[in-house]
Amino acid sequence: MRAVVFDFYGTLTPGRTAADQKSARTAQAVALGVDPAAFDHELTATIDARFRGVGGDVPGSLAWVAGRLGHLPSATQLAEAADVRLSCERAMGQPRDEAVAVLSALREQGLRIGVVSDCSAELPLYFPDLAIAPYVDLPVFSSVTGHRKPEPANYLACATGLGVQPGDCLYVGDGGSNELGGAQAVGMHPVHLNVAVEQGSVVYERHADWDGPVIRSLSEVLALV
Repeated sequence: MRAVVFDFYGTLTPGRTAADQKSARTAQAVALGVDPAAFDHELTATIDARFRGVGGDVPGSLAWVAGRLGHLPSATQLAEAADVRLSCERAMGQPRDEAVAVLSALREQGLRIGVVSDCSAELPLYFPDLAIAPYVDLPVFSSVTGHRKPEPANYLACATGLGVQPGDCLYVGDGGSNELGGAQAVGMHPVHLNVAVEQGSVVYERHADWDGPVIRSLSEVLALV
């Protein structure tokens, strides 16, 4: 391997719980002035569009979702909701305790490091502030490119940006968006990060089955390169 490409949410970060997600979404709905249950449903229903960047920035994305619910938030409501959403996403996007040590060790071995994430507008804003950011040579965000896993575009863009071939890349992910199959289809070598205590975490469109390599902690990546 010449590079390791990581998924972000649930891989470099702990999986988010349904309770944490519901609490965050309720706070955003209250700030926007919309029904929390309807807002929660609409956020889930619009995952594909939001992950492809529909709505633009954080306030724009929230305004778009609110509009689908027949609500036109005031500028004050929108600003407050955007602040709440960014704060909640930042809190749930903090890296695993071992993430910095793992990425640092990979860099010391001369490996390039990439991130390919299906995400809405928040992650590109706060990613540069994370402790892992200095160790990542190239992050690729779906809300910026307009492409999602398992489509090949973002995997290939990451490999190209890292200066390697897809076949030179280990891909590590929790399996959301059928990402492992997508990585395998472009020639990467995928491994499923399956943390036992996170089985109840929120994962969108996880693969139905996986018969490839499995690791139980992020630190086990070091034995694979």
